[in-house]
Amino acid sequence: MAVRHGVLSLVLLAVVLVVRVESGKNWALVVAGAKDYNNYFSQACSCHAYDTLRNNSIPKENIVYMSYDDVANDPENPVKGNIVNVAGGPNLYPGCKADYRKEEVTPEVFLKVLTGDKEGVKKLIGRDGKVIASGPDDHVFVYMIDHGGPGIFCFPGFVPLHNTDLNNAFKQMHREKRYKEMVVYLEACESGSMFEGILPKDIDIYAISSANAHESGWMCCYDTFRQVYVGSYFGNGWAYNTDTANLHKETLYQQYELMKKACNASGTVSHPTQYGNLSMNSEVLAQYQAKAEGYQPGVCVSTLEEVDNTLRSEFSFADIDLNNPAIDMVPIATAARRLIESRDLSGEKREELKAELRHMMLVKEKAESLTKDLVKAALFSPRGLTERDILAGKERVFNSECYKTALSLFSARCPGIDMGKYPFARRNLQAFINLCNHQPQTDVMNAILEVTEKYGICRAL
Repeated sequence: MAVRHGVLSLVLLAVVLVVRVESGKNWALVVAGAKDYNNYFSQACSCHAYDTLRNNSIPKENIVYMSYDDVANDPENPVKGNIVNVAGGPNLYPGCKADYRKEEVTPEVFLKVLTGDKEGVKKLIGRDGKVIASGPDDHVFVYMIDHGGPGIFCFPGFVPLHNTDLNNAFKQMHREKRYKEMVVYLEACESGSMFEGILPKDIDIYAISSANAHESGWMCCYDTFRQVYVGSYFGNGWAYNTDTANLHKETLYQQYELMKKACNASGTVSHPTQYGNLSMNSEVLAQYQAKAEGYQPGVCVSTLEEVDNTLRSEFSFADIDLNNPAIDMVPIATAARRLIESRDLSGEKREELKAELRHMMLVKEKAESLTKDLVKAALFSPRGLTERDILAGKERVFNSECYKTALSLFSARCPGIDMGKYPFARRNLQAFINLCNHQPQTDVMNAILEVTEKYGICRAL
């Protein structure tokens, strides 16, 4: 009788384990943080990601897609209702319908969606919206792509999501048991700064950034017909790999190694970096990017070979590689390529492009000189630091409130250096972090007020 009881107990235990495994769901949150046609790559890579996850049998109701959604039907797009992720690639747009569009794509809405706060979403946008309604047995996958800066990931119009707010949301989800394990792929310049020294190792989250905390990400796939960059090394690398890999055998670490190789392809190197619970990188991709069984391979054909073949000619403007520009240099690189390659432009259009390039180079120059003057003004009581220390230092954000306030005040005081329109101006934000870490907040704010008053470009729109 005891034997029979033991066998019955094992059977019941097996049933319980099977039920638990089958009760777990896959959830995914995909975010394109940029708007405007020049930022085509952001919506193209995110659309590809959404399409891939759907092809891999994650139910539509379990995927939330946030995109400003203006690229497919932008007046500059020669094929309306069309988005490709590599020149000559398939149209991805019909399959990726955004759950949140236009002004709904904000850091506040994103955080409410991520943490499953339906009421919070409704208060923000005035309607019911889909959220990550995950539970303690579920796996969550997050992919985010846009421009960034030290300690920030940008939403449309240079509205920053700060690393402290993102990681506080992760900690909240862990406390509330909203996932079993979570994987985050974050693509932006200086994307490692969203996790470095701040993402805990003990909350079952594994993150990969497209670059380390102090370097740019890089573009690929310039489409001469669309006259825009349609892909990135990191985004194209993981999505095309997922389209073709056996997701039940390939691990997160193997995909990480592939992305490192892809991001080193052009010679302009960035370093995808791992954070959080690194023991999770031995798990297979199917745990996060597909249902655990029965997925169907994606429809996209891997084009990394074709992409690699475009990298060999030297093609530059103002020391910017026009084949593979840094993500934050995309506006300048796009205008330069259009000017260089378009033989059939009217004289008027060519002059417009030249004027646009001259203005962007002026903004870049003024942003750099303004930052130097701002640092000098803030260091009237230097506390042992030199201007060189502040301008060259690569510190993490230790005074988040000061940094947030400084960015907000600078944006309000100097709309002419629009960091949403001119992402290359964000290269100077490291100085704001360093100042806030060492100087009183009042000194930093007074320096911003003083210096922006002297620069005419701050008043230019």
